Amino acid sequence: MGWGGCGKGWGGDGGGKGWGGGKGMWTPWQPMFMKWGSGKGKGKGGGRMRADPSLKVWIGNLAAGVEWKALQEHMNQAGKVSWAEAFSGKSAGTGAVVYSTAEEATNAITMLNGSVLGGQAIMVDVWTKQPAATP
Repeated sequence: MGWGGCGKGWGGDGGGKGWGGGKGMWTPWQPMFMKWGSGKGKGKGGGRMRADPSLKVWIGNLAAGVEWKALQEHMNQAGKVSWAEAFSGKSAGTGAVVYSTAEEATNAITMLNGSVLGGQAIMVDVWTKQPAATP
């Protein structure tokens, strides 16, 4: 049969070897939605920003062309950097660095505050989470 009956065609019970595939009624929307819920997707990991605040330092006055790798190499002078990011968009000119220990983070604040990176003196301070701005 076809088009709604048994066997090949649109719909049917899908019992044959035809287009139904033995999985019940086929709809045109299935291929688009079949993969929902699988995989992690973007933003699920959270990165290192969920680290203990005592391990994080805030970086300010970054030059426009400074990338995370240059920031990481510069901040490695104070201790082993486990994660570094130079922010862009509305937060351009700032960054964050996560160290392995709290001692390395405090050492970075005292040692690297005012140091020159990318032709500008950077500010290194403790990480404090800002409250979300209300629109």
